[in-house]
Amino acid sequence: MPFGGENADSYYDDGLTALMKGDVRRAVELLKHAIRLQRSMVAAHHQLARCYLRLGEYQRAGDILSQIVSNKPRMLPARLDYGQVLLSLGQIDRAREQFVYVLEAQESNGRAHMGMAQACFAEGNWEGAVSLAQGARAHMGANFAVLYLLGRAAKLAGSNMMAEEALQEAAGLIEKSLEMSPESPEGHYLRGMVCFAQERYASALDHFRAAEDRAEPDGHYTAFGENFTRIDIMVKQGLCLQRLGGIDAAREIGQRVVALDPSHKLGKALSELPPA
Repeated sequence: MPFGGENADSYYDDGLTALMKGDVRRAVELLKHAIRLQRSMVAAHHQLARCYLRLGEYQRAGDILSQIVSNKPRMLPARLDYGQVLLSLGQIDRAREQFVYVLEAQESNGRAHMGMAQACFAEGNWEGAVSLAQGARAHMGANFAVLYLLGRAAKLAGSNMMAEEALQEAAGLIEKSLEMSPESPEGHYLRGMVCFAQERYASALDHFRAAEDRAEPDGHYTAFGENFTRIDIMVKQGLCLQRLGGIDAAREIGQRVVALDPSHKLGKALSELPPA
């Protein structure tokens, strides 16, 4: 029984607490129970969808969010989350529709500007992604997610100076986070992501190894819009090793990933790397 008693609000509150602690599967069960007790609790449906998004169960998240935005079209946070789910499902045009809807209602909504930039990036429109990421920065500030996207898009667009400036600024933000929470896997993982984007693969590998050392086997983590698990950390190590010429070590990591998740595409690709 939840701390506040046998009612929907208590299960919802406990579900949010579990989600904030990173116990996403526990949050799913608590939120489902809240919904069973009060079917009309839209907030519980929304948070359940966010749980599925963090678990990588995008179709489940999308099914819930589709119902929410159909019934409550002005519920902009749900529409923004729906746009993110659609991006993850590769439905770029439908995702863009969600962000445009939000911008028509709130022209200065930073998340919607960021979503538009992510849509361009997913399409390979690097120049458009740079322009829209700069717009997102103007509306939501120089946070990690914006700087990381801007840096990668600028690099692919050939604007190397802009790319390095953005990635260095992103790295600085994560260094501050690491100083405050050196034992959390999130900071090490994101620092590794920045190093990887900078093609500093040896440094990235060190950070990903540090992240794995601190991650729970079944943990689901999120920071600055990046969702990841211990398996994702392992895959990133494999990609670093591949680029550093450590093909055998990369293949071995791929085999470990496949043993844990046979359907993981990148893990399977690493496991099948030919001998060097």
